[in-house]
Amino acid sequence: MRRIADASMDSLDRMFHALVRALRTKHPALLSTPFTVGELHQQILPYRHFRRELELETNQEYEFVLMELLTGARGYLDVDDRLRDELGKELAAGSPEPSRVREFVDAQVSVNAAAQTKVPASATPARAQAAQQPRVSGSMPTSAAAADASDGASLCRYCGGNLPAGRSMNYCPHCGQNLQVLNCPACGAEVEAGWKFCVSCGKAVV
Repeated sequence: MRRIADASMDSLDRMFHALVRALRTKHPALLSTPFTVGELHQQILPYRHFRRELELETNQEYEFVLMELLTGARGYLDVDDRLRDELGKELAAGSPEPSRVREFVDAQVSVNAAAQTKVPASATPARAQAAQQPRVSGSMPTSAAAADASDGASLCRYCGGNLPAGRSMNYCPHCGQNLQVLNCPACGAEVEAGWKFCVSCGKAVV
């Protein structure tokens, strides 16, 4: 269900709120520990899954807002000086190139502790709580079942819905997402289930 838009919030506010909610739901440990730009871009808050909530029409718009977020704007994220300076200069340029965020996939950022407390708490579905994982990097699932809950049930890595046991599935019956495809954390290319390396850039994905 699409959230009702808050007229008092702009694109940067919406992205930060969506990030905090996503971390609370599926990666609570990352609310207090650093994660990489690549993880944020491709796994935690990918455009293809959050474009409606973010109210952004194109991937280019998404990367512009992400670039602003990664400069540490409004104190939402704690970022290093290089990330702040380089992306800040890019945004100030006459014709900024939003895809530059991909050059910083290994840079680490963290959610500002004070800023995250300003994001209203929302109810977390039980099935999403069961899908929570302590880390994104190195633990992202590569099979149709994203994670195993404590009771052994297989869960969709996108929506946290229970997946029918004993069946081979290509798509989630709850949200319709392709369960056989992931994205490379470095370049964003599609990576099929079971692959250990990206065929586009050669980076290890498991």
